[in-house]
Amino acid sequence: MMDMSPPAIYLQLAQAETAPQPEAPEEAEIPPAKVDVGRVVPASAIEVTIILTITPPTGGALVYAPGYEKYATLFRGPKMGGEVRLAGPFLYVKLIDGATSFDVQFLRWREP
Repeated sequence: MMDMSPPAIYLQLAQAETAPQPEAPEEAEIPPAKVDVGRVVPASAIEVTIILTITPPTGGALVYAPGYEKYATLFRGPKMGGEVRLAGPFLYVKLIDGATSFDVQFLRWREP
């Protein structure tokens, strides 16, 4: 008599196999927003104090001056204040952690 069943090892491997899972699409990286501070702050200012309101409240943002990307100031939602170094009339705001929009309020600045 001939045994027609597959070997036991084959059955164990077949049970352990799973279908490949589709890869989750990566979120498209949003480029930093350019904010013109020259209309509010004098050109001689070296630092500005701002309040950043972030939507949704669970998001965050990195704020930095051109050339100072490594020294960005982290702002957490929904509303946070902080100081940011200036290097010209612009700041960049990079939204992170699911943030979709922001609003900037300028409080004061510091000159040399």
